[in-house]
Amino acid sequence: MLVAVKEIGQLRIEQEKLTPLQVLVEDPDSSGNYKKVIAIVLEEQTGNKWGFKGVEQEEYDSAKIMRYLYKSGAANGADLTPIARLSGKPKVTFENKILGWFKILDEKHLHIADQEKDFLSQIKEQIVKNADHIVNEILRIRDETPNKTGIVITLKFKQDEKEKYVGDFPVFEQLLMYQVKEKAKRCAAENKVCSICGQEKDFVVGNLDTYAFYTLDKTGYITGGFKESEAWKNFPVCEECKLALEEGKKYVEKYLTFRFCGIEYNLIPKFILGTEAVPEEILDIFASTSKLISLKQHVIDRITNDEGDILYYLKDIKDVIALNFLFIRKMNAAERILLLIEDVFPSRLHRIFDAKHKTDEIFADKFTFGSIRSFFSRSDPNKREYDLDGYFLDIVDRVFKDRPVSYHFLLQFIMKKIRHEFVNDGYFYQAVKDGLMTIYFLQALGLIEMEGEDMEERVFDGLFEKYGPAFQTPVKRGLFLLGALTELLLRRQYKDRGAKPFIKNLKSLKMNENDFKGLLPKLQSKLEEYDAFDKGKRILAREAANYLLLAQDKWQMPVDELNFYFAAGMNMADEVTKIIYPDDKPEELQIQE
Repeated sequence: MLVAVKEIGQLRIEQEKLTPLQVLVEDPDSSGNYKKVIAIVLEEQTGNKWGFKGVEQEEYDSAKIMRYLYKSGAANGADLTPIARLSGKPKVTFENKILGWFKILDEKHLHIADQEKDFLSQIKEQIVKNADHIVNEILRIRDETPNKTGIVITLKFKQDEKEKYVGDFPVFEQLLMYQVKEKAKRCAAENKVCSICGQEKDFVVGNLDTYAFYTLDKTGYITGGFKESEAWKNFPVCEECKLALEEGKKYVEKYLTFRFCGIEYNLIPKFILGTEAVPEEILDIFASTSKLISLKQHVIDRITNDEGDILYYLKDIKDVIALNFLFIRKMNAAERILLLIEDVFPSRLHRIFDAKHKTDEIFADKFTFGSIRSFFSRSDPNKREYDLDGYFLDIVDRVFKDRPVSYHFLLQFIMKKIRHEFVNDGYFYQAVKDGLMTIYFLQALGLIEMEGEDMEERVFDGLFEKYGPAFQTPVKRGLFLLGALTELLLRRQYKDRGAKPFIKNLKSLKMNENDFKGLLPKLQSKLEEYDAFDKGKRILAREAANYLLLAQDKWQMPVDELNFYFAAGMNMADEVTKIIYPDDKPEELQIQE
């Protein structure tokens, strides 16, 4: 994955002719939330003296990224330049990030001109002298700004009637590069092989911090007897690859970050034969901002719920690239990998979309992974946190990597959702439909295997064949038809009484084999009581009885599976009625609930 990120960064550096400084500098508004800037203003006075002018607020301007010169540092310490994102208590941010940065002046090995050191000392002195006023102004502006709007604190200078920022002074650039190099020296080696490009380089570093899931402050990451100077052996990276990784990550996070049914992921392409062998139009998708944005605006078909999903446009590309899906969760300064799916070829995407289109056609609806996600979000609907992400991502991984899915494991969660909606009078029919579409989609991909038996031709063969292998045993067909018959009785009861008293016989969809075997006579008796056991329902009852008798005592199905096929019949009762009532339907079947 890191090699793929590095290739993207290298391509960007070559195309845009970026300098090392441009790569290192970060956008303080990379999250899209930091739209306000608080500027601590200093003004040049006579005799090359600097004085405090005041505190101003202004709108964030992306055109000033290099002038802001922001480079994040330690979470609880100063950043690499005197500019910071306001987080937590304003006073703490000011003291740690702004004032804290000037501790660099105390370093013995700092090599800057006396004039520049005097300039920085004056700035520090003025900020310390006016610290209380600055903090009060920051607090006031924070209180007056909506909580969702992030704020950046920076220094601004007025010199010769011009406004300048940190990046307009070479000394700040010099000190930024100095800190980067000093950090690298603490864990480095000379004349070693880079683990990314595989070449021997004059200098390699071992404390790569591009991704926060690699760190040297955890036991498992330390080698060489817990000596940081020896830890480069874990992950040596040359300076060229480090810069390319930095740029690659920035680009991926800004333009190749999407949401997969609510879970954020990075889409990272890997150019199998190198960028030279990839057609230009493919490179444009991943290296041209305008092209990518254009694609986002014209996506017409999706397998996720993200409107910016570009997977549809990648499915027809030749297998000269492979796609990596990095599901990552950011927690403050840390990053945790939820799942990494590597080497998914466009041809696999194409097959997934083919299965999706077949599902769409059969169910006259748009299937996405959102249907699967509906069963794998929360273990308890009352929970605030999504605690089933791991199960959902495991299924996503199996779909993309062509690995089997456990049918009975899947049914447990499908039936849990269906029962909840059934008992609470919620979206029962949609839950059943989502379950049916999920199973059909996975069958179409060959990820679920269904047992089947040869059976004589009967009335509903066309309906069952439409939905494929899911209905190729007598007991499944019998339960399905039993569910459809139950739905027709419930509709008649609702028409006559405005209620569905028979529903108590369904035991919250936790019926066992004996319950189902005893349900058919109860249905027949109740339909006769309502004078509703007409020719069509008699055909339906006869066919259900035929399949259940054909199954004999060889049901051998768990309760979840029994109730799922029964619920499927309830859900698709309208399709059944088209067969048993080819002309006019009974009046109660016209009711749409």
